[in-house]
Amino acid sequence: MKQEYWINVKHVDNRLVIFLNGETVWDSGIVHDDPKLEKFIDITGLLQEHSGHTSELIFEGFNDDYHAKGDEGELNPWHFSYRLFKRTVNGNGEVVAETEMINPYNEKHLSNPNTRAINNSYQIVLKSGEYKVVSNALSQQFYK
Repeated sequence: MKQEYWINVKHVDNRLVIFLNGETVWDSGIVHDDPKLEKFIDITGLLQEHSGHTSELIFEGFNDDYHAKGDEGELNPWHFSYRLFKRTVNGNGEVVAETEMINPYNEKHLSNPNTRAINNSYQIVLKSGEYKVVSNALSQQFYK
């Protein structure tokens, strides 16, 4: 059995950029109207490159200057949904288990345009042969 580590992005409304150890792993570009996505990103190799150190996984979500109606001062919607999980694969290449490494993130709000809507950071370390999230810092900017 082998372990794989994946990110699954399910929604992006505006822009989501994912970094691992300072390197861009994925950039959605600017997306509007909140489409349903099923983007899978394998980060196993990137974690293994830094297995002797703590890895930092960052999700930065941006709310650009898009206005649904074009009105000045209008609040913009943003929605980011992702999950980080471990996949166990048997010798035949079949997936036998998937385990969440964090609570799946799924937030949708309104905020002022031209802001960083989220800045979510996760610290990942290799412990007892498996990668584990040992700390996180989640930050959101939204209008109440």
